[in-house]
Amino acid sequence: MNTMKHTAIFGAAIVAVLLLAVPARADRVSVGLGVGSGGGFFALGINSGGRGPTRHPGRFHHHGRPMPHLHPFGYLPPPVIIAPPPVVVAPRGYWREREERVWLEGCWVEAVDAYGRRCKQWQPGRWEIRRIREWVE
Repeated sequence: MNTMKHTAIFGAAIVAVLLLAVPARADRVSVGLGVGSGGGFFALGINSGGRGPTRHPGRFHHHGRPMPHLHPFGYLPPPVIIAPPPVVVAPRGYWREREERVWLEGCWVEAVDAYGRRCKQWQPGRWEIRRIREWVE
């Protein structure tokens, strides 16, 4: 038999033993098995789950009433933060856009020539039109 068949039979046997060893209740038992090929991977997991009969999962009850949770030493409750109501201010104005001519001075700019070499070229000054937003009340 090859190793894959050996692994499958061995895994099935382990699952059968685990199911016989743990009392079978669907809400309290979970079993997992993982088998790999080539890399020698094998995983097995058992979770008996539950802490006894409870009326609601995750909560302890005593005679139908929830038990108080005890806090560790030095426990402080989370602070209560009261934020002031938001202040709404209605704007009393509007945005106005205007165009302005701006002179840009000449400067040296790094460029690449026709042969792929880096060189510096003089770029002369020029006028540029910019849009400016202003708040007007």
